[in-house]
Amino acid sequence: MKIAIALDETLGQGFLANASACIASGLFHNEQDLIGTEIDAQHFTYIPITKIPILIVKKNNRDWKDLLNRAKKNKLKYMVFTREGQSTISYEEYIQRVKGKSIEEVTIIGIGVLGEDKLVQKFCGDLPLLR
Repeated sequence: MKIAIALDETLGQGFLANASACIASGLFHNEQDLIGTEIDAQHFTYIPITKIPILIVKKNNRDWKDLLNRAKKNKLKYMVFTREGQSTISYEEYIQRVKGKSIEEVTIIGIGVLGEDKLVQKFCGDLPLLR
């Protein structure tokens, strides 16, 4: 299993980091087997982290709908993250801004996928790593 997150590389560093975190948290929803266990240390405990790789790639002038279709074609778990989600103060406001809207009516800034390594590689094979 692997995750790939395609982002609009023109975003600022803080927006890229925020989008990555939001997308990863969404993809791990209901995926308990992909999270490690707590690790006891001296005087504290390390919280669980992912047991699988997370690739962060550039959208690279690809069309968001094309990337979304790639995810669907490869039967990957996917999620779309939008400017509407990143620019709201509360989750309730986010719901109001995107509820019932088509993909054309929102501003996508990232798409994340989760699946078998080979299928995720097919999704992001021609997308360069974000550095």
